[in-house]
This record gives sequence, structure tokens and C-alpha cells, in this order.
Amino acid sequence: MLDYIIMGMVLEKELTGYDIKKKVENSVGTFYKANYGRLYPALNKLTEKGCLIMNEQMQGKRIKKYYKTTELGKEAFLEWLSAPVDMNMSGEAQLAQIFFFGELPKEVRDKRLQEYAFFIEQGLNPLQNIAKMLPNDNSDEKDYFGIAALYYGIQAMHNTLRWLNHIREQKPFSQFLRKHDE
Repeated sequence: MLDYIIMGMVLEKELTGYDIKKKVENSVGTFYKANYGRLYPALNKLTEKGCLIMNEQMQGKRIKKYYKTTELGKEAFLEWLSAPVDMNMSGEAQLAQIFFFGELPKEVRDKRLQEYAFFIEQGLNPLQNIAKMLPNDNSDEKDYFGIAALYYGIQAMHNTLRWLNHIREQKPFSQFLRKHDE
């Protein structure tokens, strides 16, 4: 996953390893925890594979290494990006892929978001059926927290579907936040 994130970060603009790290931290890093101990080995590996090009520049008395995605890297990145969201990955990894969806043609992006929503809906139905069979009172403290976790999952799935609908329509985020706060 980190390889694709790196290629996405330097798709348009050359950045140093430090700049890539900061860009990741301030964007996908808010929800996807990248292992920065793997950043420089990944940069080296991607450069060796021809997915990145490294350009050294003198700045003062130091040589800085700048990285940019090559055509080969762009092809690999776009292949990963246009593939269906992997439902076996963590939600954070799924969000990391969706983060770059602006690089996709609208029809591909819409198809992937629809597939993602369908998968969420398929998982939601069985949970709602289970919830219908559960008691509505808090009589059994032992079961209370298990039931609470189930309801949390149901609510999270509803919120994900609402969010997916919102981003598919590319509505202003102020509308999403206002509805969410109500």
C-alpha cells in the first residue's frame, strides 16, 4: 500500500523523501498509518523497479534527492487505483485508495464507489436482521456491550453509505458536516 501512496504523492510534482513523509502525514496519514521506517527502502525499491525517477540537486552544501513517478509507475499506480476497492483490506487502507480517486476518470470512479456501496449494503442487511431479534431493553448487562458494538457497526455502515452517496454526487462538504451535526 505504501508504494502506491508514494507514487500517488509524486505523480505530479517532484518531492524529497522528507517532503513525501510530511505530505503523507498531512493527508492520508490522518487515517492511514504508514510505517515511515519503510519509506526510504520503498523509495529505493520503486526507483530500482523504474516506477520512480530520482533526481539529485545541490542545495547549499547538501545533496537532496527528489522523486517523481515515471510513466511505468503511473501505469502501476492507475492500475491499482482503478481496481475494485479490496474489501479484505482495513477501512484505513480502503480510504487511502479512495483518497486518490480524483486521478480516475469519472465513470471508473463512479463504478468503484457504487461497488463499494453495494458491498456495504450487503454486509448491513444481515446485521440489521440480527438487531431485529435482539431485546430492546438493557436487562442483561453481560450482553449489553456486545449488542452496543453491533449497533455501532450498523451505524458506521449507514454513515459510510451516506458518505459514499455524498462524494459520488460531489456535494459541498459543508452540507455533509451540517447534516452530520444535526
